[in-house]
Amino acid sequence: MKLFKTRKPTPQPQVLTRTESLACIPQKSPAVRWEVLENGDILLEYPLNIRPFFLQLVERFQKKPQPNLTKKLQLDKMGSVVWEIIDGEHNVKSIIQRFAADTGISLQESELSVTAFFRELGRRGLVQMR
Repeated sequence: MKLFKTRKPTPQPQVLTRTESLACIPQKSPAVRWEVLENGDILLEYPLNIRPFFLQLVERFQKKPQPNLTKKLQLDKMGSVVWEIIDGEHNVKSIIQRFAADTGISLQESELSVTAFFRELGRRGLVQMR
């Protein structure tokens, strides 16, 4: 007689190697609207993902449908440079090289900052990799 159920192992997500990740091509999400501000920074506006349960609670207490909620993110000069390079044709490696040339930062530093920037944009759903 079994007292405890055996758990099935959860599948591990596929991990990309460094060369595979540098060969990915980033694309801007079509849901993101962006504009260039007067000081050269870029302001991104994207829809806020809220769980349906919370939306139902808000609608129930406010007695009216909730409009589409958006969130704004202002990129600094370096983030704006990377955002403008993203065109759906250049891979991450070429973006890093161009970013290093434009800003005068070493390739190692630019690789760290650009990959961290893409990781954060991907977490927010602003960029997809293909």
